[in-house]
Amino acid sequence: MGGGAMWERLVGQETAVAMLRGAIDAGRVGHAYLFAGPEGVGRELAARALAAALNCPEGGCGTCGVCARIARGAHPDVWEIHAQGEQILVEQVREVRQAAYRSPVEGRAKVFVLQAAHRLNPSAANALLKVLEEPPSDVVFVLVSGSPEDLLPTLVSRCRRVDFFPLGPGDVARILVEQHDADPGEAEAAARTGGNVARALLFLKDASAAARRARHVEIPGRLVKGGPWDAVAIAAEIEAEAEAARDALAARQKDELATYLDSFGDARGTATARKRMEDRHKRELRRAETVAFDSALADVASFYRDALLLGAGAPPEVLVNAEMRDRLGRAAAAVDRAWLVKALGAIEQTRRALQRSAQPLLALEALFMMLGRPRASKVARA
Repeated sequence: MGGGAMWERLVGQETAVAMLRGAIDAGRVGHAYLFAGPEGVGRELAARALAAALNCPEGGCGTCGVCARIARGAHPDVWEIHAQGEQILVEQVREVRQAAYRSPVEGRAKVFVLQAAHRLNPSAANALLKVLEEPPSDVVFVLVSGSPEDLLPTLVSRCRRVDFFPLGPGDVARILVEQHDADPGEAEAAARTGGNVARALLFLKDASAAARRARHVEIPGRLVKGGPWDAVAIAAEIEAEAEAARDALAARQKDELATYLDSFGDARGTATARKRMEDRHKRELRRAETVAFDSALADVASFYRDALLLGAGAPPEVLVNAEMRDRLGRAAAAVDRAWLVKALGAIEQTRRALQRSAQPLLALEALFMMLGRPRASKVARA
């Protein structure tokens, strides 16, 4: 029952796959799961593989009509719930609750996947808690989150947690080649952007991505050589990158809306469809900004990560920025390791703050000013 090609697409997450397939094979699937881990490592793919295993006659064969519709998000018994704006609203959860207590349309089980579940507002979280306390027998909820600590603790306590971890460069390159027909050389370069398939795919599709990444990994050096005004200037550069990504997407969305209006007009009967499109556009614009900030901060973090690993005696092959090995070695020798850990923590805190709609420029300025004042190692101070 738990076998099938859908699981085989999950590269580098063997522990998560084994846990989920084992539950299916034993007939002990939980009514609620928390898929915790960073974006782009297979959480959404795992949710769809689970839905396919529960509904496909062959346990997720990957080729039948059921699997195809689940894979493209078009199966009537598999729902994916996204935030509207910055939050998942109580109205959305109420709709889910009503659907949960109805019989499946055509499958054996209904699966509700809440993307970025930490965006549940308090009313929505409490509404979801009610259905998790008395769940229907043929329903599985999957809460997907990169910030599980922001979820209501009582929600977390009612879910089986499945952890997903960053992928190694080899795994990312393999996925790009085998599942996205990427050139092996280009896949290897893209895989070094961090253990995130989504980011690597953006790198492959964006002709300017390599140049941007090269600028980002130079930021630690610029910050040390410069002063507070350099931190301010670099923050403005990153904000400008995010605005450019948003503007480019907005132009494409404008064309999409114009095409829709040409086809269907703006009559009263089209208002609901237009509203859905406009809501989706708002989510996509916010997402474009978040991806731009995430990518920049991940590139900056990769420098400190590599320096920390080199200082701890790690082999060169684990480095993300192997071409900067000499400079990384000097940084590892000169900078206190505890400070490098602190720097990585500060970057992660800033990334999460930006996801919560913090003031981007102020958050970035504060971060870069802190990173511009590294603490010297004991050897360097001696």
